[in-house]
Amino acid sequence: MSYKSKIIEELINERLKKVVVFLITFIILFLISVLTVIPKKYSLQIGDIAPIDIKAPRDFEDEEATQEKINKALSEVLPKYNKDLNIVKKSIEDINELIDNVKLQKEQITDDVSKIENLKKLSKLNLSDDDIRLLLKLSEQEIDVLKKFLNDILIKVLSLDIRENNLDDIKKAQQDLDFYIKSSTLNKNLKDLANSIGVASIKPNMFYDYEKTEEMKQQIRRQIEPVIIKKNQNIVLKGEVINEHHLNLMAKAGILSQNRKNDFILFVGVTILILSTLILLVLLVKNENINNSNLSFYIITCILLVITAILTFAFKIISIYFIPASFLPILSTLIFGPKTGLLLSLINTLIVIIITNFNINVSIMYIMSCILGTFFTSKVHERNNILLSGLYVGIINFLLVYAINILNNNIYLQALYSSLFVFVNGLVSAIFAIGVLPIFEQVFDVLTPIKLLELSNPNQVLLKKLLFEAPGTYHHSILVGNLAEAAANEIGANALLARVGAYYHDIGKIKRPYFFKENQITNDNPHDKVTPKLSVSIITSHIRDGLELAQKNKLPTAIQDIIMQHHGTTLVKYFYVQALNEGENIVEENFRYEGPKPNSKESGIIMLADSVEAAVRSLNSPTVDDIKNMVEKIINEKLFDNQLSDCPLTFKDIEKIKEVFIKVLLGIFHTRIEYPDTTKED
Repeated sequence: MSYKSKIIEELINERLKKVVVFLITFIILFLISVLTVIPKKYSLQIGDIAPIDIKAPRDFEDEEATQEKINKALSEVLPKYNKDLNIVKKSIEDINELIDNVKLQKEQITDDVSKIENLKKLSKLNLSDDDIRLLLKLSEQEIDVLKKFLNDILIKVLSLDIRENNLDDIKKAQQDLDFYIKSSTLNKNLKDLANSIGVASIKPNMFYDYEKTEEMKQQIRRQIEPVIIKKNQNIVLKGEVINEHHLNLMAKAGILSQNRKNDFILFVGVTILILSTLILLVLLVKNENINNSNLSFYIITCILLVITAILTFAFKIISIYFIPASFLPILSTLIFGPKTGLLLSLINTLIVIIITNFNINVSIMYIMSCILGTFFTSKVHERNNILLSGLYVGIINFLLVYAINILNNNIYLQALYSSLFVFVNGLVSAIFAIGVLPIFEQVFDVLTPIKLLELSNPNQVLLKKLLFEAPGTYHHSILVGNLAEAAANEIGANALLARVGAYYHDIGKIKRPYFFKENQITNDNPHDKVTPKLSVSIITSHIRDGLELAQKNKLPTAIQDIIMQHHGTTLVKYFYVQALNEGENIVEENFRYEGPKPNSKESGIIMLADSVEAAVRSLNSPTVDDIKNMVEKIINEKLFDNQLSDCPLTFKDIEKIKEVFIKVLLGIFHTRIEYPDTTKED
């Protein structure tokens, strides 16, 4: 089978495994969700007797009661009116026009019948012939008095709200007018005329506003809180006769056996939500920013989702506030880092919402647990500190849930009871995470920051052995670790992995420590007694020896990769040149490391740091320029030899690495002053 065919076969197998994992995860999550969502069914008809107290399996709206509530509120809504302020002005203008016409008719026309007819045509007020006849008999002074009185009184009367088509408002205005007239000092004729003209001048000044009234009604509709049947609230009491309203509520709750289509709708809803969760998970795996986007990462995330679903389902039996909400955020942050951990936790929110029957308080609590659990765990450096993360999450969620319950008008004791469960679930989440983490580290070869810190402990078996059996190599590894960590920090690589990988990169030298220059205390060099070919074989074998020790001591794969890759396929130049000088018939490939070349930023950095540290240490009293030139030379040699061709380091990264190496090496190999001899001669 060709190499290309093998790659295609591996890709197909990996995709097939992912599909299988996807289906298994879907089935498990679906079954757990269905057990939670699908309620118990009852076969009842109108007139049947309820055999038990039938409770609502979830919150839902009593639409009939809600509509009654809305209708009652709308019936109390008063119509909205707009006031026309020009009505007063117009009425006064009509009166003044009438008075002016009366004066004009009296001056120009002598015939009383003609005067009356003309005034009736010209007047906008509906006055009787007797009223007009009486007006014409008034003296000019009386007319002016009447005019002024009517102007003053109508301003007062028409300032009141007089709604159109409202007889009560008109009647009230007429009563006020009558009161002012009777209280005046006018004579009887003027009072009669004032009453007739005033009544004719009273008009509605408030007009019905349909749009405002409808807007008010819509606002009322929006403000009306729907009548909600709460979860576990009694729909029908035991022994109660079932009526139509009861059946409607039970159908709405989906607990009637004759209404199975509701179950199908729930199945569809659960399927959509779970598929959405898993699709988001697939997108998360494919995200190019995630280094672990492989089958192992995919399996781990699916297992975490399933474990969280099982824990949620189990613990909600005690209380929905007791579910270990921060378990997934803590564990996923430890395994994948804070960014991926937070994304995975938030994706899982959909599953938690389903299993907790869409409880809004629990959803808020869970989302806060995701954020807080990720935040506090990202700062954890020891396993014991994981418990502190759970404690901090529990304390903050305690206050949050207590506040939410108080705002929801729950009694203080119930709010406190729920909050205590939330506090405890923070600790339980941390305990579960501590217990499960080692399993993932061993089974899936997960390299967590805590694991790396444990490996960096000088009391680790291999590091102690390196210190006592190859002290020069141990010191070299520490310096390489300092260089690698600083460079990784500068370019955004995993600084902790770079440092710990550097500590272990040369553990293979433990097998034959004195064949390596840094461990040779005397000038007796064992390589002087063997051929260059054998020396190369011994030197390059420290890679295989290191890998054997790493596997024997179960070091993580990432560390093993660094051990294998930190020399790539570099030429062992010293012995290659020596062999050439001795006139041997040699092949260059036999004087190179077996590889492979570095394929990660961390292993690439360690290769450069290893070579640079050894080269600079070989200089006698190096100056600043010596160090700079040596760093430049070593790194360029690696580039020209294509040792970084499989590594994701960019040229920009390499320039930054050079600068960091120079800065750190200047600090290590800085010039020291020579202290004078303080002993005195006798």
